[in-house]
Amino acid sequence: MGSRIPYEIKIKVRDQWFLGLPRDVIASCNGIGCGSVTRIINYWGSTEVPDIDLLRGVAVQIRNEGLTLNKVAYGIRIHNYLLQMGSSEAEMDRLLREIDVHSFKTNQTFHDFVMQIHEVHGFARRLGISIHQVPEYIADKKKEIQTLENRLRELNHLILQKEIESRRFR
Repeated sequence: MGSRIPYEIKIKVRDQWFLGLPRDVIASCNGIGCGSVTRIINYWGSTEVPDIDLLRGVAVQIRNEGLTLNKVAYGIRIHNYLLQMGSSEAEMDRLLREIDVHSFKTNQTFHDFVMQIHEVHGFARRLGISIHQVPEYIADKKKEIQTLENRLRELNHLILQKEIESRRFR
């Protein structure tokens, strides 16, 4: 590698290589020849960044997909969350497909579905129960309502009987 090329340009060449820019574009942008770009990249690959070609391949793929590093980092964070929760991409993919089918069949958007999940979660949290206990909680409350309605009918019947009795004694 020629010593005439300033270190700052070598850094720019490396960074542009990581961005997936073509060799001739890098050469043109930095006022150097394509052979110099190759020598600089080979230097970085043999000393500082041994996986430079692999990293460039990833960078090119990211660029071709129209992604940014922030989006890739977000994907990595989601992947790590799934691992921490003991889940996997396959489970999440299956869940998302099921939600998509459910949303289609019920004519609602994915956003609406998620908002309903938040509502149910908030409901459970306010009650101090797990979201998994909500169906049982609702079933118990329905039984209570049925019991109270039955008791109300009994009391109304008793009131009616007392009214009839009181009319007799008048």
